[in-house]
Amino acid sequence: MFGVPVPMTTPNPKPAPEADNGIWSLYVGDLDPKVTEADLIDKFRLIGPIASARLCCDSFTGDSLHYAYVNFFTLLDASTALCFLNHKELKGKPIRIMWSQRYPLTRKTGIANLFVKNLHLSFTSAQLQTMFSMFGKILSCKVAAENGKTKGFGFVQYDSEQSAMAARNALHGTLVKGKKIYVSKFVKKSARTVTRGEAMKASLQGQNKNLFIARAEQKEIANCHMEKLKAESLPLKNSTHPVHYSSFQSLGKPLRAAKMKTTLSKSHNSSTVSKC
Repeated sequence: MFGVPVPMTTPNPKPAPEADNGIWSLYVGDLDPKVTEADLIDKFRLIGPIASARLCCDSFTGDSLHYAYVNFFTLLDASTALCFLNHKELKGKPIRIMWSQRYPLTRKTGIANLFVKNLHLSFTSAQLQTMFSMFGKILSCKVAAENGKTKGFGFVQYDSEQSAMAARNALHGTLVKGKKIYVSKFVKKSARTVTRGEAMKASLQGQNKNLFIARAEQKEIANCHMEKLKAESLPLKNSTHPVHYSSFQSLGKPLRAAKMKTTLSKSHNSSTVSKC
């Protein structure tokens, strides 16, 4: 279907956490802003009796935060709702369901989390989950979308790093709907920022080091040139050091011509005086 083998069996339910006082809680995300608690109850009570449903809202504005929690009395009903309602539409928008995690260390640390890009724009979260489900139990899966249009990338999180690596090794570079997908470990934005910052810092340090070396070399060359000029320069007016003709060689032919003219002039004057 997608260029890779897809299991024909129903995906295994995600691992359920321990019940909280006999209640199994589901996280329901990616909600349309117009979804209400009544809408959630109407959707989920088709599966079984609901203990409660709570839509999370901004404490100041009262606007929906686009996620909620739905609680069931039994593990069976909660698992069934997770399997059959995940990625189904509510108010025209697919919802994302996962087990509620009271201590979401795995989700926050990015363990067993994959980043998938270069997806066909028609690819949905449900299709992404079907494709990745053969490698292990998925905690969360979604294709990023905005204004009802997918953005060509998504995320898949497993319950173990082993499953995530198996999926990455098997699916990275495969053709899906005519496009070669890219699968890699997910890296949090804060970590990416630090990595880029360190790279820039290292680059700047390298550039500064090269600039320092270049300036040192230029200074050394300049010092050598100055020493050479001092060695070849004319002596001071009252100096007792003899003047060698080699000192003038670096000044070129005009200086030698001038010296010869001066010498001839003195010789001519001397001859005139001797005749008088």
